[in-house]
Amino acid sequence: MRRLFLRSFAIAFIAFAVLFGAEFFLEWQRAGYPGVSATSWAEVGNTAKLVDILSPMARAYNNVLAMLLATIGLAIPLTATMHTPKLIEMFLRDRINRWVLSFMAFGAAHTLWVDYMIGPKFAPTWSISISVFCALVGWALLLPYFFYVVRFVDPSRLLIRLREDAQEILEKVHSHRGDPMHSQPDISRRLQQIGTIIIKSLDRNDRDVAAEGVWAIKLLLEHYDKLKPKLPKAWFVVDRGDFVGLSDEALEMMNETHTWFEMKCLQQVESGFLRALHNANDTVSTFSDVTRVIATRAIANHEEHEIRLCIRFFNNFLREAIKARNLRATYDVFHQYRRLGRELVDRPELLRDLAKHFAYYGNMTRTFGMVFAPQLVLFDLGYVTRRAYERASPAAPDLLRTMLGMPHRTGNDLHTMAVKAKLILGGFFVARKLDDEAEAVRKNLRDVDHVQVERAEGELLGAERSFFEVTDRQLNLEFVPPERRAALAQFCRSLSE
Repeated sequence: MRRLFLRSFAIAFIAFAVLFGAEFFLEWQRAGYPGVSATSWAEVGNTAKLVDILSPMARAYNNVLAMLLATIGLAIPLTATMHTPKLIEMFLRDRINRWVLSFMAFGAAHTLWVDYMIGPKFAPTWSISISVFCALVGWALLLPYFFYVVRFVDPSRLLIRLREDAQEILEKVHSHRGDPMHSQPDISRRLQQIGTIIIKSLDRNDRDVAAEGVWAIKLLLEHYDKLKPKLPKAWFVVDRGDFVGLSDEALEMMNETHTWFEMKCLQQVESGFLRALHNANDTVSTFSDVTRVIATRAIANHEEHEIRLCIRFFNNFLREAIKARNLRATYDVFHQYRRLGRELVDRPELLRDLAKHFAYYGNMTRTFGMVFAPQLVLFDLGYVTRRAYERASPAAPDLLRTMLGMPHRTGNDLHTMAVKAKLILGGFFVARKLDDEAEAVRKNLRDVDHVQVERAEGELLGAERSFFEVTDRQLNLEFVPPERRAALAQFCRSLSE
Protein backbone atom coordinates (compact mmCIF):
# COMPACT_ATOMS: atom_id res chain seq x y z
CA MET A 1 0.00 0.00 0.00
CA ARG A 2 2.89 2.38 0.70
CA ARG A 3 4.44 1.63 -2.69
CA LEU A 4 1.10 2.37 -4.31
CA PHE A 5 0.91 5.69 -2.47
CA LEU A 6 4.44 6.71 -3.50
CA ARG A 7 3.76 5.70 -7.09
CA SER A 8 0.51 7.70 -7.12
CA PHE A 9 2.27 10.70 -5.61
CA ALA A 10 5.08 10.52 -8.16
CA ILE A 11 2.56 10.36 -11.01
CA ALA A 12 0.60 13.34 -9.62
CA PHE A 13 3.74 15.42 -9.03
CA ILE A 14 5.14 14.72 -12.49
CA ALA A 15 1.75 15.52 -14.03
CA PHE A 16 1.64 18.83 -12.16
CA ALA A 17 5.20 19.69 -13.15
CA VAL A 18 4.70 18.82 -16.80
CA LEU A 19 1.35 20.61 -17.10
CA PHE A 20 2.37 23.76 -15.28
CA GLY A 21 5.82 23.79 -16.87
CA ALA A 22 4.36 23.45 -20.37
CA GLU A 23 1.84 26.19 -19.63
CA PHE A 24 4.59 28.57 -18.43
CA PHE A 25 6.82 27.77 -21.41
CA LEU A 26 4.05 28.44 -23.94
CA GLU A 27 3.15 31.75 -22.30
CA TRP A 28 6.84 32.70 -22.00
CA GLN A 29 7.37 31.82 -25.66
CA ARG A 30 4.29 33.82 -26.70
CA ALA A 31 5.62 36.86 -24.80
CA GLY A 32 8.96 36.69 -26.65
CA TYR A 33 11.11 35.11 -23.93
CA PRO A 34 11.18 38.05 -21.48
CA GLY A 35 13.85 38.29 -18.77
CA VAL A 36 13.56 37.67 -15.05
CA SER A 37 12.67 41.26 -14.31
CA ALA A 38 9.58 41.01 -16.45
CA THR A 39 8.25 37.97 -14.61
CA SER A 40 9.03 38.98 -11.01
CA TRP A 41 7.18 41.47 -8.84
CA ALA A 42 10.25 41.66 -6.61
CA GLU A 43 12.33 43.15 -9.42
CA VAL A 44 10.00 46.12 -9.75
CA GLY A 45 9.72 46.63 -5.98
CA ASN A 46 6.04 45.70 -5.70
CA THR A 47 6.29 43.55 -2.57
CA ALA A 48 2.61 44.07 -1.73
CA LYS A 49 1.73 41.98 -4.76
CA LEU A 50 3.80 39.13 -3.34
CA VAL A 51 1.69 39.26 -0.18
CA ASP A 52 -1.43 39.11 -2.32
CA ILE A 53 -0.08 36.00 -4.02
CA LEU A 54 0.91 34.17 -0.82
CA SER A 55 -2.22 35.00 1.20
CA PRO A 56 -4.61 32.78 -0.86
CA MET A 57 -1.94 30.08 -0.81
CA ALA A 58 -1.87 30.21 2.98
CA ARG A 59 -5.68 30.03 3.15
CA ALA A 60 -5.69 27.10 0.72
CA TYR A 61 -3.08 25.32 2.83
CA ASN A 62 -5.15 25.83 5.96
CA ASN A 63 -8.29 24.56 4.22
CA VAL A 64 -6.48 21.46 2.95
CA LEU A 65 -5.04 20.78 6.40
CA ALA A 66 -8.47 21.26 8.02
CA MET A 67 -10.05 18.94 5.45
CA LEU A 68 -7.44 16.26 6.06
CA LEU A 69 -7.78 16.46 9.83
CA ALA A 70 -11.57 16.37 9.62
CA THR A 71 -11.49 13.31 7.36
CA ILE A 72 -9.03 11.54 9.61
CA GLY A 73 -10.89 12.62 12.75
CA LEU A 74 -14.08 11.02 11.42
CA ALA A 75 -12.80 7.99 9.51
CA ILE A 76 -10.24 6.63 11.96
CA PRO A 77 -12.34 6.58 15.19
CA LEU A 78 -15.38 5.30 13.31
CA THR A 79 -13.43 2.48 11.71
CA ALA A 80 -11.69 1.75 15.02
CA THR A 81 -15.09 1.30 16.65
CA MET A 82 -16.17 -1.08 13.89
CA HIS A 83 -13.02 -3.19 13.67
CA THR A 84 -10.30 -2.69 16.28
CA PRO A 85 -9.54 0.11 18.79
CA LYS A 86 -5.85 -0.33 17.99
CA LEU A 87 -6.44 1.26 14.57
CA ILE A 88 -5.75 4.73 16.01
CA GLU A 89 -2.39 3.57 17.33
CA MET A 90 -1.62 1.90 13.98
CA PHE A 91 -2.51 5.09 12.12
CA LEU A 92 -0.28 7.26 14.28
CA ARG A 93 2.62 4.80 14.01
CA ASP A 94 2.46 4.77 10.21
CA ARG A 95 5.39 6.70 8.67
CA ILE A 96 3.46 8.02 5.68
CA ASN A 97 0.73 9.45 7.88
CA ARG A 98 3.26 11.18 10.09
CA TRP A 99 5.27 12.57 7.17
CA VAL A 100 2.30 13.83 5.14
CA LEU A 101 0.57 15.53 8.06
CA SER A 102 3.86 17.05 9.24
CA PHE A 103 4.62 18.27 5.72
CA MET A 104 1.18 19.87 5.36
CA ALA A 105 1.53 21.61 8.73
CA PHE A 106 5.04 22.77 7.86
CA GLY A 107 3.91 24.09 4.45
CA ALA A 108 1.04 26.07 5.97
CA ALA A 109 3.27 27.52 8.68
CA HIS A 110 6.07 28.29 6.21
CA THR A 111 3.76 30.20 3.85
CA LEU A 112 2.50 32.35 6.73
CA TRP A 113 6.07 32.97 7.84
CA VAL A 114 7.18 34.07 4.35
CA ASP A 115 4.10 36.28 4.14
CA TYR A 116 5.16 37.87 7.41
CA MET A 117 8.80 38.37 6.28
CA ILE A 118 7.90 40.42 3.19
CA GLY A 119 8.51 44.11 3.82
CA PRO A 120 8.11 47.32 1.78
CA LYS A 121 11.63 46.93 0.40
CA PHE A 122 12.33 43.27 1.25
CA ALA A 123 11.32 40.38 -1.03
CA PRO A 124 12.62 36.92 0.17
CA THR A 125 12.59 35.38 -3.30
CA TRP A 126 14.21 32.09 -2.27
CA SER A 127 11.70 31.60 0.54
CA ILE A 128 8.85 32.47 -1.82
CA SER A 129 10.09 29.89 -4.34
CA ILE A 130 10.35 27.25 -1.63
CA SER A 131 6.84 28.08 -0.45
CA VAL A 132 5.40 27.78 -3.95
CA PHE A 133 7.29 24.54 -4.57
CA CYS A 134 6.05 23.06 -1.27
CA ALA A 135 2.51 24.09 -2.18
CA LEU A 136 2.76 22.22 -5.48
CA VAL A 137 4.11 19.15 -3.69
CA GLY A 138 1.37 19.40 -1.05
CA TRP A 139 -1.41 19.60 -3.58
CA ALA A 140 0.13 16.76 -5.56
CA LEU A 141 0.06 14.76 -2.33
CA LEU A 142 -3.57 15.53 -1.65
CA LEU A 143 -5.41 13.02 -3.85
CA PRO A 144 -2.98 10.09 -3.37
CA TYR A 145 -3.09 10.66 0.37
CA PHE A 146 -6.90 10.68 0.49
CA PHE A 147 -6.90 7.35 -1.32
CA TYR A 148 -4.20 6.12 1.06
CA VAL A 149 -6.33 7.01 4.10
CA VAL A 150 -9.38 5.30 2.60
CA ARG A 151 -7.35 2.17 1.88
CA PHE A 152 -5.77 2.39 5.33
CA VAL A 153 -9.14 1.98 7.06
CA ASP A 154 -10.20 -0.86 4.74
CA PRO A 155 -10.42 -3.94 7.03
CA SER A 156 -8.79 -6.12 4.38
CA ARG A 157 -5.77 -3.81 4.36
CA LEU A 158 -5.76 -3.74 8.16
CA LEU A 159 -5.45 -7.52 8.20
CA ILE A 160 -2.57 -7.43 5.72
CA ARG A 161 -0.83 -4.72 7.74
CA LEU A 162 -1.22 -6.65 11.00
CA ARG A 163 0.07 -9.83 9.36
CA GLU A 164 3.06 -8.02 7.87
CA ASP A 165 3.82 -6.36 11.22
CA ALA A 166 3.74 -9.77 12.90
CA GLN A 167 6.01 -11.23 10.23
CA GLU A 168 8.43 -8.33 10.71
CA ILE A 169 8.59 -9.02 14.44
CA LEU A 170 9.31 -12.69 13.73
CA GLU A 171 12.03 -11.73 11.26
CA LYS A 172 13.71 -9.51 13.84
CA VAL A 173 13.68 -12.25 16.48
CA HIS A 174 14.94 -14.75 13.91
CA SER A 175 17.86 -12.49 12.94
CA HIS A 176 18.58 -11.66 16.63
CA ARG A 177 17.66 -8.00 16.09
CA GLY A 178 14.67 -8.22 18.41
CA ASP A 179 14.46 -9.27 22.04
CA PRO A 180 12.29 -12.43 22.34
CA MET A 181 10.75 -11.44 25.67
CA HIS A 182 9.68 -8.02 24.38
CA SER A 183 8.57 -9.37 21.02
CA GLN A 184 6.17 -11.96 22.47
CA PRO A 185 3.60 -9.43 23.78
CA ASP A 186 3.95 -7.34 20.60
CA ILE A 187 3.08 -10.23 18.32
CA SER A 188 0.36 -11.45 20.68
CA ARG A 189 -1.32 -8.05 20.44
CA ARG A 190 -1.33 -8.23 16.68
CA LEU A 191 -2.83 -11.70 16.72
CA GLN A 192 -5.53 -10.54 19.12
CA GLN A 193 -6.26 -7.58 16.86
CA ILE A 194 -6.74 -9.95 13.93
CA GLY A 195 -9.06 -12.00 16.13
CA THR A 196 -11.01 -8.87 17.08
CA ILE A 197 -11.49 -7.93 13.42
CA ILE A 198 -12.75 -11.46 12.69
CA ILE A 199 -15.26 -11.33 15.54
CA LYS A 200 -16.55 -7.84 14.76
CA SER A 201 -16.86 -8.74 11.08
CA LEU A 202 -19.04 -11.70 12.00
CA ASP A 203 -21.17 -9.46 14.21
CA ARG A 204 -21.91 -7.38 11.10
CA ASN A 205 -22.24 -10.45 8.84
CA ASP A 206 -19.17 -9.35 6.90
CA ARG A 207 -18.21 -12.87 5.84
CA ASP A 208 -15.47 -11.89 3.39
CA VAL A 209 -13.44 -9.99 5.98
CA ALA A 210 -13.83 -12.81 8.50
CA ALA A 211 -12.53 -15.31 5.95
CA GLU A 212 -9.62 -13.01 5.10
CA GLY A 213 -8.76 -12.73 8.79
CA VAL A 214 -8.64 -16.49 9.29
CA TRP A 215 -6.58 -16.88 6.14
CA ALA A 216 -4.15 -14.22 7.41
CA ILE A 217 -3.55 -16.40 10.47
CA LYS A 218 -2.93 -19.39 8.22
CA LEU A 219 -0.38 -17.42 6.14
CA LEU A 220 1.30 -16.17 9.30
CA LEU A 221 1.69 -19.74 10.57
CA GLU A 222 3.22 -20.77 7.25
CA HIS A 223 5.77 -17.98 7.55
CA TYR A 224 6.43 -18.91 11.16
CA ASP A 225 7.15 -22.53 10.26
CA LYS A 226 10.00 -21.42 8.00
CA LEU A 227 11.64 -19.46 10.83
CA LYS A 228 10.82 -21.70 13.80
CA PRO A 229 13.85 -24.06 13.62
CA LYS A 230 16.28 -21.15 14.07
CA LEU A 231 14.41 -19.05 16.61
CA PRO A 232 16.21 -18.55 19.95
CA LYS A 233 15.25 -20.76 22.88
CA ALA A 234 13.98 -17.79 24.88
CA TRP A 235 11.26 -17.29 22.27
CA PHE A 236 9.54 -20.54 23.23
CA VAL A 237 9.29 -19.77 26.97
CA VAL A 238 6.05 -18.11 28.12
CA ASP A 239 4.52 -17.43 31.51
CA ARG A 240 1.11 -16.79 33.03
CA GLY A 241 1.05 -13.22 31.72
CA ASP A 242 0.95 -14.51 28.15
CA PHE A 243 -1.89 -16.98 28.81
CA VAL A 244 -4.09 -15.72 31.61
CA GLY A 245 -6.10 -18.53 33.14
CA LEU A 246 -3.94 -21.46 32.10
CA SER A 247 -2.67 -23.74 34.82
CA ASP A 248 1.00 -24.17 35.64
CA GLU A 249 0.88 -27.65 34.11
CA ALA A 250 -0.60 -26.31 30.88
CA LEU A 251 2.13 -23.67 30.62
CA GLU A 252 4.78 -26.26 31.35
CA MET A 253 3.51 -28.53 28.59
CA MET A 254 3.36 -25.62 26.16
CA ASN A 255 6.95 -24.66 26.95
CA GLU A 256 8.05 -28.25 26.44
CA THR A 257 6.33 -28.59 23.06
CA HIS A 258 7.24 -25.08 21.82
CA THR A 259 3.69 -24.42 20.65
CA TRP A 260 2.68 -21.18 22.36
CA PHE A 261 2.58 -19.27 19.06
CA GLU A 262 0.46 -21.94 17.37
CA MET A 263 -1.82 -21.91 20.41
CA LYS A 264 -2.30 -18.14 20.14
CA CYS A 265 -3.11 -18.40 16.44
CA LEU A 266 -5.59 -21.25 16.85
CA GLN A 267 -7.24 -19.50 19.78
CA GLN A 268 -8.16 -16.68 17.39
CA VAL A 269 -9.59 -19.23 14.97
CA GLU A 270 -11.58 -20.82 17.79
CA SER A 271 -12.95 -17.43 18.89
CA GLY A 272 -14.16 -16.85 15.34
CA PHE A 273 -15.69 -20.32 15.21
CA LEU A 274 -17.62 -19.75 18.42
CA ARG A 275 -18.96 -16.43 17.17
CA ALA A 276 -19.88 -17.94 13.79
CA LEU A 277 -21.62 -20.83 15.54
CA HIS A 278 -24.19 -18.47 17.02
CA ASN A 279 -24.13 -15.39 14.75
CA ALA A 280 -23.15 -16.54 11.25
CA ASN A 281 -23.81 -20.25 10.99
CA ASP A 282 -22.96 -20.44 7.29
CA THR A 283 -19.35 -19.34 7.93
CA VAL A 284 -18.50 -22.17 10.31
CA SER A 285 -16.85 -24.13 7.49
CA THR A 286 -14.34 -21.28 7.03
CA PHE A 287 -12.83 -21.93 10.45
CA SER A 288 -12.87 -25.72 10.38
CA ASP A 289 -11.40 -25.73 6.88
CA VAL A 290 -8.51 -23.43 7.85
CA THR A 291 -7.77 -25.59 10.90
CA ARG A 292 -7.58 -28.64 8.64
CA VAL A 293 -5.27 -26.80 6.22
CA ILE A 294 -2.99 -25.81 9.12
CA ALA A 295 -2.96 -29.41 10.36
CA THR A 296 -2.25 -30.75 6.85
CA ARG A 297 0.73 -28.43 6.52
CA ALA A 298 1.96 -29.56 9.94
CA ILE A 299 1.73 -33.18 8.77
CA ALA A 300 3.84 -32.34 5.72
CA ASN A 301 6.41 -30.62 7.97
CA HIS A 302 6.37 -33.47 10.53
CA GLU A 303 5.35 -31.05 13.30
CA GLU A 304 3.98 -33.65 15.72
CA HIS A 305 2.95 -31.26 18.47
CA GLU A 306 1.23 -28.86 16.08
CA ILE A 307 -0.76 -31.74 14.56
CA ARG A 308 -1.98 -32.84 17.97
CA LEU A 309 -2.84 -29.24 18.86
CA CYS A 310 -4.99 -28.92 15.72
CA ILE A 311 -6.76 -32.18 16.59
CA ARG A 312 -7.53 -30.84 20.05
CA PHE A 313 -9.03 -27.70 18.55
CA PHE A 314 -11.12 -29.86 16.21
CA ASN A 315 -12.42 -31.60 19.32
CA ASN A 316 -13.24 -28.19 20.83
CA PHE A 317 -15.18 -27.30 17.69
CA LEU A 318 -17.17 -30.52 17.91
CA ARG A 319 -17.94 -30.08 21.59
CA GLU A 320 -19.24 -26.54 21.11
CA ALA A 321 -21.24 -27.42 17.98
CA ILE A 322 -22.88 -30.34 19.77
CA LYS A 323 -23.60 -28.29 22.88
CA ALA A 324 -25.29 -25.72 20.65
CA ARG A 325 -27.22 -28.58 18.97
CA ASN A 326 -26.10 -27.12 15.66
CA LEU A 327 -26.41 -30.00 13.21
CA ARG A 328 -24.97 -28.06 10.29
CA ALA A 329 -21.83 -27.11 12.21
CA THR A 330 -21.44 -30.65 13.57
CA TYR A 331 -21.88 -32.07 10.09
CA ASP A 332 -19.26 -29.68 8.69
CA VAL A 333 -16.64 -30.24 11.41
CA PHE A 334 -16.93 -34.01 11.07
CA HIS A 335 -16.47 -33.58 7.33
CA GLN A 336 -13.22 -31.61 7.80
CA TYR A 337 -12.13 -34.07 10.50
CA ARG A 338 -12.68 -36.92 8.03
CA ARG A 339 -10.55 -35.13 5.45
CA LEU A 340 -7.84 -34.73 8.05
CA GLY A 341 -8.08 -38.46 8.79
CA ARG A 342 -7.30 -39.15 5.14
CA GLU A 343 -4.03 -37.22 5.58
CA LEU A 344 -3.22 -39.14 8.78
CA VAL A 345 -3.59 -42.56 7.21
CA ASP A 346 0.17 -43.17 7.53
CA ARG A 347 0.17 -42.12 11.20
CA PRO A 348 -1.42 -45.11 12.98
CA GLU A 349 -1.17 -43.68 16.50
CA LEU A 350 -2.95 -40.48 15.49
CA LEU A 351 -5.45 -42.41 13.39
CA ARG A 352 -6.43 -44.50 16.42
CA ASP A 353 -6.93 -41.33 18.45
CA LEU A 354 -9.05 -39.84 15.70
CA ALA A 355 -11.32 -42.92 15.63
CA LYS A 356 -11.78 -42.68 19.40
CA HIS A 357 -12.71 -39.02 19.06
CA PHE A 358 -15.23 -39.87 16.36
CA ALA A 359 -16.86 -42.44 18.61
CA TYR A 360 -16.78 -40.18 21.68
CA TYR A 361 -18.40 -37.19 19.99
CA GLY A 362 -20.76 -39.44 18.07
CA ASN A 363 -22.08 -40.72 21.40
CA MET A 364 -22.14 -37.15 22.70
CA THR A 365 -24.45 -36.08 19.87
CA ARG A 366 -26.85 -38.84 20.91
CA THR A 367 -26.78 -37.55 24.50
CA PHE A 368 -27.76 -34.09 23.28
CA GLY A 369 -30.67 -35.47 21.28
CA MET A 370 -29.09 -35.10 17.84
CA VAL A 371 -30.39 -38.43 16.54
CA PHE A 372 -29.22 -37.96 12.96
CA ALA A 373 -25.64 -36.90 13.80
CA PRO A 374 -24.31 -40.27 15.09
CA GLN A 375 -25.38 -41.90 11.84
CA LEU A 376 -23.43 -39.30 9.87
CA VAL A 377 -20.41 -39.99 12.06
CA LEU A 378 -20.52 -43.66 11.02
CA PHE A 379 -20.28 -42.70 7.35
CA ASP A 380 -17.25 -40.51 8.03
CA LEU A 381 -15.58 -43.08 10.25
CA GLY A 382 -16.30 -45.74 7.63
CA TYR A 383 -14.58 -43.60 5.03
CA VAL A 384 -11.45 -43.24 7.20
CA THR A 385 -11.52 -46.99 7.96
CA ARG A 386 -11.62 -47.86 4.25
CA ARG A 387 -8.67 -45.55 3.56
CA ALA A 388 -6.74 -47.21 6.39
CA TYR A 389 -7.30 -50.68 4.89
CA GLU A 390 -6.36 -49.45 1.43
CA ARG A 391 -3.01 -48.23 2.79
CA ALA A 392 -2.57 -51.32 5.01
CA SER A 393 -2.35 -49.12 8.08
CA PRO A 394 -1.56 -50.93 11.36
CA ALA A 395 -4.40 -48.91 12.88
CA ALA A 396 -7.02 -50.33 10.48
CA PRO A 397 -8.24 -53.18 12.76
CA ASP A 398 -8.64 -50.72 15.64
CA LEU A 399 -10.69 -48.40 13.47
CA LEU A 400 -12.90 -51.32 12.45
CA ARG A 401 -13.49 -52.29 16.08
CA THR A 402 -14.34 -48.70 16.95
CA MET A 403 -16.81 -48.43 14.09
CA LEU A 404 -18.52 -51.74 14.86
CA GLY A 405 -18.74 -50.66 18.49
CA MET A 406 -20.96 -47.74 17.49
CA PRO A 407 -24.63 -48.81 17.70
CA HIS A 408 -26.97 -49.06 14.75
CA ARG A 409 -29.97 -49.69 16.98
CA THR A 410 -31.50 -48.12 20.07
CA GLY A 411 -33.94 -50.61 21.55
CA ASN A 412 -36.44 -51.37 18.80
CA ASP A 413 -35.45 -48.28 16.83
CA LEU A 414 -33.20 -49.21 13.90
CA HIS A 415 -30.90 -46.47 12.62
CA THR A 416 -31.12 -47.00 8.88
CA MET A 417 -28.24 -44.66 8.01
CA ALA A 418 -25.93 -46.45 10.44
CA VAL A 419 -26.87 -49.81 8.89
CA LYS A 420 -26.11 -48.45 5.42
CA ALA A 421 -22.69 -47.18 6.55
CA LYS A 422 -21.81 -50.65 7.84
CA LEU A 423 -23.18 -52.33 4.69
CA ILE A 424 -20.91 -50.14 2.55
CA LEU A 425 -17.97 -51.17 4.72
CA GLY A 426 -18.89 -54.84 4.43
CA GLY A 427 -19.12 -54.55 0.64
CA PHE A 428 -15.69 -52.92 0.62
CA PHE A 429 -14.20 -55.87 2.50
CA VAL A 430 -15.80 -58.34 0.09
CA ALA A 431 -14.36 -56.45 -2.87
CA ARG A 432 -10.87 -56.59 -1.36
CA LYS A 433 -11.28 -60.23 -0.28
CA LEU A 434 -10.83 -59.43 3.39
CA ASP A 435 -12.98 -62.31 4.60
CA ASP A 436 -12.31 -61.99 8.35
CA GLU A 437 -13.21 -58.30 8.35
CA ALA A 438 -16.32 -58.93 6.24
CA GLU A 439 -17.38 -61.64 8.69
CA ALA A 440 -16.92 -59.22 11.61
CA VAL A 441 -19.28 -56.73 9.96
CA ARG A 442 -21.70 -59.56 9.14
CA LYS A 443 -21.84 -60.63 12.81
CA ASN A 444 -22.33 -57.05 13.89
CA LEU A 445 -25.40 -56.75 11.65
CA ARG A 446 -27.00 -60.10 12.51
CA ASP A 447 -29.74 -58.37 14.53
CA VAL A 448 -30.96 -56.56 11.40
CA ASP A 449 -33.93 -58.18 9.66
CA HIS A 450 -33.29 -59.33 6.07
CA VAL A 451 -36.20 -57.20 4.84
CA GLN A 452 -34.55 -54.12 6.25
CA VAL A 453 -31.24 -55.17 4.70
CA GLU A 454 -32.89 -55.56 1.30
CA ARG A 455 -34.49 -52.14 1.60
CA ALA A 456 -31.18 -50.55 2.56
CA GLU A 457 -29.41 -52.39 -0.27
CA GLY A 458 -31.90 -51.11 -2.82
CA GLU A 459 -31.53 -47.52 -1.63
CA LEU A 460 -27.73 -47.75 -1.66
CA LEU A 461 -27.56 -49.24 -5.16
CA GLY A 462 -29.98 -46.64 -6.46
CA ALA A 463 -28.35 -43.63 -4.81
CA GLU A 464 -27.10 -40.90 -7.12
CA ARG A 465 -23.67 -39.33 -6.71
CA SER A 466 -25.02 -35.84 -6.06
CA PHE A 467 -27.22 -35.29 -3.02
CA PHE A 468 -30.70 -34.03 -3.83
CA GLU A 469 -30.17 -30.87 -1.73
CA VAL A 470 -27.36 -28.29 -1.83
CA THR A 471 -24.88 -29.01 0.98
CA ASP A 472 -21.24 -28.24 1.75
CA ARG A 473 -20.26 -31.78 0.78
CA GLN A 474 -22.78 -32.20 -2.04
CA LEU A 475 -21.63 -35.83 -2.43
CA ASN A 476 -24.39 -38.22 -1.43
CA LEU A 477 -23.13 -40.21 1.58
CA GLU A 478 -25.04 -43.26 0.36
CA PHE A 479 -23.50 -43.21 -3.10
CA VAL A 480 -21.59 -46.39 -3.97
CA PRO A 481 -19.31 -46.24 -7.04
CA PRO A 482 -20.45 -48.61 -9.82
CA GLU A 483 -17.35 -50.79 -9.54
CA ARG A 484 -18.17 -51.59 -5.89
CA ARG A 485 -21.87 -52.27 -6.23
CA ALA A 486 -21.54 -55.97 -7.12
CA ALA A 487 -19.48 -56.58 -3.96
CA LEU A 488 -22.05 -54.67 -1.89
CA ALA A 489 -24.88 -56.78 -3.31
CA GLN A 490 -22.90 -59.94 -2.59
CA PHE A 491 -22.33 -58.88 1.01
CA CYS A 492 -26.02 -58.05 1.49
CA ARG A 493 -27.04 -61.46 0.14
CA SER A 494 -24.67 -63.15 2.57
CA LEU A 495 -26.53 -61.58 5.50
CA SER A 496 -29.71 -63.54 4.68
CA GLU A 497 -27.99 -66.88 4.12
